[in-house]
Amino acid sequence: MKDRVNTGRQPELDVAKVFAILYMVIIHVYEEMSVVNYWARPDSIFRVVLEFLGGPLAAPVFMFAMGVGMVYTKRRTPRAFAIRGLKLLLASYILNVVRMTIPFYLAKLCGDSWGGWTVIDTIGVVDILQFAGMAFLLTALLEKCNAGRWVVLAVALALQGIGLFFLNDFYYLPPVAKYTLGLFFHTNTNVAFPLTLWYVYPAFGLCFGEYLQTVRDKKQMYNRIAIVSAAGLLGMSVGIRHLGWSPVDIFALAGDAYYIQHLPGTLWTLSVIGLQLFVCYRFSLIMSEPLVKGAESVSRKLNTIYLVQWVIIPYTLAAMEFAGLPRFQAWAVVPAGLLIAAVSIYISKFIRFKL
Repeated sequence: MKDRVNTGRQPELDVAKVFAILYMVIIHVYEEMSVVNYWARPDSIFRVVLEFLGGPLAAPVFMFAMGVGMVYTKRRTPRAFAIRGLKLLLASYILNVVRMTIPFYLAKLCGDSWGGWTVIDTIGVVDILQFAGMAFLLTALLEKCNAGRWVVLAVALALQGIGLFFLNDFYYLPPVAKYTLGLFFHTNTNVAFPLTLWYVYPAFGLCFGEYLQTVRDKKQMYNRIAIVSAAGLLGMSVGIRHLGWSPVDIFALAGDAYYIQHLPGTLWTLSVIGLQLFVCYRFSLIMSEPLVKGAESVSRKLNTIYLVQWVIIPYTLAAMEFAGLPRFQAWAVVPAGLLIAAVSIYISKFIRFKL
């Protein structure tokens, strides 16, 4: 192992996470609060761009950065990872109750069927916070087994293969079983981020973090990453087209295409992440000190911001519907998303717990 020389905070990762949380809030507004039928394949440049930003540049960036953070944390022990994983899982289900179960009952009181959902559906939804908890628990196990970074990567790729193999085997299970297994597999449309299909991103992040700590010339490293990522993105896009697919099929929300990860799509998305890291690194070099500190502050509060925006969105929507106000038109999605993101960031300053 080379000497670890680059062990401080990495501003480019803070910048990448700031962009990712903005994109994530916007895509949540797009899904939950707009009139757009996102279950249909994107039919405009606007929708393609929005689903791209809220797809490869949102959750996968968080997951990749989480893997890097596992390397850089001062508490890199199986016990610390396991405790954090359990805390994240507990918080994820409390959030489900707050953002979904309570609005579900409020809607029932007003005579709304809530689209055929059941209370089990509202509690059982598997989102990125559930995934983060499971990822920390699996990493704790791998750390306990002293697995090297290549073993972690091999496990992640094997898991994705297993997840795809069992993709259509859970539809007839009882709801509770579906959501329990949904922590591991894509069992229904309310399971967004199962461990098997998505662990590859923190695994690659962990490998990148191990390498990053040995790098003396980050400028040269990111230049090389940009070249490799651009070539990979171009080559895979051409290859995907040749197979009769479209790169849009990798990140489109329609038909759960984005949530059902597979190796070609994962490699394509990793190339996008590589280019994003290059851009964020370059951006970090010209940022003023207040901007650097601001990005660091947002990065440190990322989980809290995520929780806050998922409280604001459903209750704002409920208030709009109670008042008889229409959902947002497509043009209003971005400004509304940025406003909710800004409010969430501001509120997070006054919340002191840490996941």
